[in-house]
Amino acid sequence: MHFTDLSDDLEHPAVDAFLSAVDHCMNSNTLLLKFAVDVPVTTENQQRVLHAFLRHGLFEETMLAADRRRDWHNLSDDFDGGCIERPLLRDGFLATVGPLDHKEFVARLNWMLCEAFSPYNQHYAEADAARLVRDFAHQLLGRAGSAWLFASVEPDFLRSTGYYTDEEPLRPAYFDGGASDTATFIHRDRVCHVLLTNGSP
Repeated sequence: MHFTDLSDDLEHPAVDAFLSAVDHCMNSNTLLLKFAVDVPVTTENQQRVLHAFLRHGLFEETMLAADRRRDWHNLSDDFDGGCIERPLLRDGFLATVGPLDHKEFVARLNWMLCEAFSPYNQHYAEADAARLVRDFAHQLLGRAGSAWLFASVEPDFLRSTGYYTDEEPLRPAYFDGGASDTATFIHRDRVCHVLLTNGSP
């Protein structure tokens, strides 16, 4: 499979507002990736396409770019002035996908702002969350939101900070091992998004 980075399409106030709100609420380093693939993505092949992307060099490139673009620099080569080991992917990952419909996808976004663990009690009011989610989803999906397909992804494919598991972190690490680790796969035809959260205290 051939993949093309579409991350430049994500430069929009509604996207930044939602990602920043999730960061604020969940204490997360929220990242959003966008790419195209040279085959149509369906419910039947979505896990195969996702796995191919995760193993492709573009995945790490887009992760590092997103990390820098959002000004986190947690995955950068100069993190703590030390040496970063590669690859970003965790050995033996499954990244199992589970179906979400459009309503469940929107509920998942609202959960991030209103219900997910918020270590500093920064949940959003329902009306504010609904506006942030609506604007984000409209920018991401356009008017034909129902034509998109959605999946939850088991967040086991990136190295862990060990915050909840006491395992020794092997940088670069992203997930923390808690309930606020999420991965969501969004696709229509040949265009795909991956939304990642890693909230922790």
